[in-house]
Amino acid sequence: MRPDLKNLAYRATDVLGNTLLMPPRGSRRYFVHHGPRDTKRVALTFDDGPCRGSTELLLDALCELDVRATFFCVGVNSRLNPDLVRRIDAEGHDVGNHSHAHRRFGGLSLRDTEHITLGETEIVDALGKIPTLYRPPWGWLTPWEGRRLSKLGYTSIGWDVYTIDWKLPEPDPERVADDAYRDARPGSIFAFHDAFPLLADWQKTVTTEAIRQLVPRLRRDGYEFVTVSELLAIPAYRDAVSSHS
Repeated sequence: MRPDLKNLAYRATDVLGNTLLMPPRGSRRYFVHHGPRDTKRVALTFDDGPCRGSTELLLDALCELDVRATFFCVGVNSRLNPDLVRRIDAEGHDVGNHSHAHRRFGGLSLRDTEHITLGETEIVDALGKIPTLYRPPWGWLTPWEGRRLSKLGYTSIGWDVYTIDWKLPEPDPERVADDAYRDARPGSIFAFHDAFPLLADWQKTVTTEAIRQLVPRLRRDGYEFVTVSELLAIPAYRDAVSSHS
């Protein structure tokens, strides 16, 4: 295929994927976008890490704010920084699987599972337990990806509050916090990004600064911050030894 046609096909697939496969669409049967709407409990989630620098900065802030959250970790990043994966878990946060290499097109394959299982392996190597929460890269979830994730023991986690903290150059953290606060509802799952996929180190401050602004505002409104597993009342992990016995 000519390079210009290949680029056009890629862009068309990208637009269609973002339109049809991301929350709140995607595979509705398998995606969970929020928790119960009758209680003021919400879950902060962070994708794409962990990275030295940015993830460490965020973890320090969450500790100071006394907030537990959920980190969807990329397999490559988990291999590069296993001590950070262990720190996330040790400080009371959930660790979820965010695929091995953060490629959106893995979920389009009718048969491939390596993007899921290789990411899982890196997390198991760091923690000794298998995550039960999975977030597809960019939130792309096809029906067949949803089915195979379910067969592998995963709950596919979307969001109902999405932020642009991933953009470069970094956006204004006050705007990120304001937008997230405006969209918050009881049971909301917030999608933030603590790091950059496939890199060991990343210097980023917008997410941490936005969280420092958002948390006190929502707390004043009576919101409690919990992990995704707590919000949905499901386990965050399966035991690696019993799962493979």
